[in-house]
Amino acid sequence: MGIEFCERPTQEHNFQLEVRKTGALIGHVRRGAEGFFQYYGGPLNVLMYEFEDDDLDRLKQRIASTEAPATLTY
Repeated sequence: MGIEFCERPTQEHNFQLEVRKTGALIGHVRRGAEGFFQYYGGPLNVLMYEFEDDDLDRLKQRIASTEAPATLTY
């Protein structure tokens, strides 16, 4: 199972996605004040975003590639 993005309603009616990996919450995507989408890694992190992009699909791809399990090569 890979990374899932699930829209989450908020009281402020702001856009927010939950980022889940194998069902576990690993972060959030929110739209910042400047209109950029920002990824906050960690289930409780609301202060420091790790990535930001003006294209949501591109940000999702970056999150998925970063959170994907590493393949070991011998």
